[in-house]
Amino acid sequence: MRVSRELVHKDSEESMLIATMDEVSPDAYLARLRTIPTVVQAAGARSTAVSSPTLLGLEITRQLGLLMGHRAGGIPLDWAFLLNELTFQGSDAFGLGIATNAAAMTASVRISSARVRAGRCDEMTAFAVFEIDHDVVAEGSGSFRCVPRRTYSALRRRQLQAPRQPRPSSSGALAEVSVHGLDLQAHLGWPSANRLIFDHEVDHVPGLLFAQAGIEAHEHLTGTAPHEVALVCPRFAEIGEVVSISARRSGHQVSTAADQAHERVAQVRCA
Repeated sequence: MRVSRELVHKDSEESMLIATMDEVSPDAYLARLRTIPTVVQAAGARSTAVSSPTLLGLEITRQLGLLMGHRAGGIPLDWAFLLNELTFQGSDAFGLGIATNAAAMTASVRISSARVRAGRCDEMTAFAVFEIDHDVVAEGSGSFRCVPRRTYSALRRRQLQAPRQPRPSSSGALAEVSVHGLDLQAHLGWPSANRLIFDHEVDHVPGLLFAQAGIEAHEHLTGTAPHEVALVCPRFAEIGEVVSISARRSGHQVSTAADQAHERVAQVRCA
C-alpha cells in the first residue's frame, strides 16, 4: 500500500519518509522507505543538508508509529497522537544507507503493546527493525497516547483559538549556547525553516525539536554525532515561552533536559 500524507500527519510529500507499507501477518507489517531529500528547508530559505541520520531515523520511527496506529490499530485519521516516548538505535551502516540509498531499506513493524478502551486503542507502542539486504542496521520504538479530535480540541482550546507565532531563530535547535567542561546551558531555538520538523502548523513545541536539541548538545559536548537517542515528553511545551536547555556529559552519553516555567517538558538521552 502506498503511504499517503494523511497517514503520517504531513502536509508536504518532501517530509514523508515512508513509501509503502504492507501487511505480512495479522500483527506485522513491512515498510519501505522513500529516497530522503537532501534538504528539508522551506522555499526561499537558505538550504542546508540534513546532517543527522539519527534524527531522520527517529522521525521515520515516529511516522511508522502513526502508520501502525491507523492501519493495525484502527485509529481514525482525525485523532491526535500525543508522543510519550521515542527511541532509536542506529549504526554507521544505517547512516550510510539513509544517505545513499534509503529506498533499498525496509522496516519490519509491529505493535508491541496497546491499551483498548471502549473498543478503541487509546495508547500504543510500535517497534521497528530496519534492514538493508537482510542485515539489521537499526531499531526504533514509539509510544503514543491516541486522542479523539474533539477531546484534543477541548484540551488545547486556548492555544488553538489564539495561536502564537514565535520568531524564527537560528538554523539549529539550540540558541545562546554556553559550554563549561562537561555541562551545557542553552535556550531552545525555533528553526522554522527545517521542514522535517515544521511541516505544518503546530500549537505546541514539537517533540522532534527536543530530539534535535539533544543531538546538538551531544555534538557540542563530545564532538561526535550520536547513533542512539531516547526522547521522553511528559507534558506540552508552549510556543513563545522560554525553554531552558541543560545537558551533562557522562562518558560517551549526554543527558539533556528541557524545562519551561520550572516544569520538565522533555528529556533526551544520546549516545
